[in-house]
Amino acid sequence: MIHAMPGRTAARWGLALAGVMACASVSAAGVWTLESSIERALAVAPELEMRAAAVRAQHGAARQAGAWPNPTMEIRADNRLAREAVGSGHEVTSLAVSQSLPWGVVRARREAAARELEVREAAAGAERLELERRVSEAYHRLQREQALLALAQAALDEARRMAAPEARRLALGDVSRREAMRAELIAAQAQVALAEIEGEWAEARLEFAALLALDPGQLGELPPLTLPDRTPPLTALETALDRHPALLDARAQQAVFEAGAALARAEGLPALSLTVFRERDAFAGREETVSGGSLNVEIPLWDRQRGRRDELTALALGEHSRALAMQRGLVAVLRATHEHLVHLIEQTHYQARAVLAPAREVRALTQRGYEAGELELLDLIDAVDAARDAETHQQRLLAETRLALAALRHAAGLYLESGLPDTDPPATETFP
Repeated sequence: MIHAMPGRTAARWGLALAGVMACASVSAAGVWTLESSIERALAVAPELEMRAAAVRAQHGAARQAGAWPNPTMEIRADNRLAREAVGSGHEVTSLAVSQSLPWGVVRARREAAARELEVREAAAGAERLELERRVSEAYHRLQREQALLALAQAALDEARRMAAPEARRLALGDVSRREAMRAELIAAQAQVALAEIEGEWAEARLEFAALLALDPGQLGELPPLTLPDRTPPLTALETALDRHPALLDARAQQAVFEAGAALARAEGLPALSLTVFRERDAFAGREETVSGGSLNVEIPLWDRQRGRRDELTALALGEHSRALAMQRGLVAVLRATHEHLVHLIEQTHYQARAVLAPAREVRALTQRGYEAGELELLDLIDAVDAARDAETHQQRLLAETRLALAALRHAAGLYLESGLPDTDPPATETFP
């Protein structure tokens, strides 16, 4: 189902109010969470409103499918009685009401409309799942660019701090022109890198703001990247896969064709109609009233809907095969995505333990050695570059891990609000 119930004005207003309240709370806190971002995107997405309109339309079609055909009335006026009485003028001499009897056709139509409604609802669910994936990816990319921007700004500040004393030492003749220029070059390179990252950050912010229908200036800062607290086990995800919106859509399409074949079978039966009438006539010079009824039966001589039944039956078999192929593909994607997530988490742990922590320690030790005059500027630059590369790589790994988790939710067909299935114990390591 989609986030707004079709045909429910109060529910739509409630959804809009929830979106406004979410935005108000976010504005007050100054931070967009992934949950509030997705809630906002769902509230303002025209794609979901389009799907909601399709569902509402099909609800109307389903109600119409259960309606019986209207009866027909025939009123006949002629001059038969006047002629019998040797007079003139026309009088109503006959009244007949006919009602077609659709047998099981109405039920079959109602069933076909209900199956079509399931298709519309499954398509709405798939649209929502895709939108959540897009918002999650945009959110985590912006988190990554925000972290890289902060690192680039810190690198520029650090480069400037290193260049300032070198310029003074050059004026005093304590260092060569080459060493002083090297420090200036590092600062200039940091300035260029910052400008490039600012551009990428601005693009990511524009993309994220567009999904939320907001001005980029309303976004503020996002929370820093962290590792997922839990890793969902593959077996639980495969169990949940049976309710994937894409699979539901394929199965609903199959049910639509099966219901269409049943409808064609019902329409192929002889059509019946019942007529009751009342007539005025003259017998032996005296006016009499006659009433009666008739049953009309169609002779299914030429059209038994056999071709239509065969067509829809074949289409249903095709949809069944498509659902099986889709399920097999989703299982493969789910397993690969889960494996990728587990690998990224292990890699992030190792990177933090074996690379990031030592690089930070080496930078601190080199900084103290440089300030004590025991090490050269080039030693400090190398240590700072190594630590910065490790920090940058760590942020990229964290972002890739979050993106992999978003891809895993999408592959399993899980909405963010649904949470993940039963999970392993939470991770204990944290990363600054």
